[in-house]
Amino acid sequence: MSQKGGVGKSTLTNTIVLDWCFREVLRTKKMPKILLIDADAQASVSSLRKRDVDFCKLDLEGKEFQQMDAGTQIAIKEMRSQFHALYEKVGWTYYPIFTINVHDDGSTLHRAIEIIDNNEYEYVFIDMPGTLYQSGTADLLLYLNYIIIPVLISNYDIQSSLDFCKLISDENFHKASAIKEIRWIFNKYEVIKNAKYDEIEREMILETKIPFLKTRIRNSTFYTTKNYNTLIPSTFRVNLNTDELVATPKITNINDVTDELRKLVSEK
Repeated sequence: MSQKGGVGKSTLTNTIVLDWCFREVLRTKKMPKILLIDADAQASVSSLRKRDVDFCKLDLEGKEFQQMDAGTQIAIKEMRSQFHALYEKVGWTYYPIFTINVHDDGSTLHRAIEIIDNNEYEYVFIDMPGTLYQSGTADLLLYLNYIIIPVLISNYDIQSSLDFCKLISDENFHKASAIKEIRWIFNKYEVIKNAKYDEIEREMILETKIPFLKTRIRNSTFYTTKNYNTLIPSTFRVNLNTDELVATPKITNINDVTDELRKLVSEK
């Protein structure tokens, strides 16, 4: 959750859920009961999922595919090949998304709350709205056990994050909510600026008393390329030549975030 746009909130939500699901598949040999609720008015993850599913249905010999640029064609073929290979290898399929329509009569919001209340899923991740003033945000806030706030290190981002923190640190909110932990996390981390990150982390903890996750998400071009999608994890790939499942730590260190969050949840 964040009130600052462009910090990677929706991207991180999708990427973490994909890795979390895949870890559970490797551990239990079946898809876990995990749901992502897209509560953001922009519905970024929902839109991306629709695009990915449509890509999987494309006729590769058809006119629509042939009119795409070469880079998009390669990305679609890679996504489809990997999705099929992961399904054959470990039984992988994609996680479900429930979209809250901010323009309806509140029925999708009420359904989302019903899903949470009924414990239909082991874990529910919510891509929260980019503003506390969107209709239904206050209702959803009361159901959150954990809030993860992505932070960039520009002065504007930091101030916006601190202002947001003041709103959700209200004593009355904590009494009414199910919140257990709030954590900051640095996104688009650059090692060359490590001293700057350390300084900002100390100052923000001192001001808010909210700790940071130890993992700092490395700045990666992966999330801005055509290869980024909602169907396959960024942390694992099948070598199509050897049929070997391999981790991909050079692409992203999101697996470290997942490990840290899983530990945080298990301890609570």
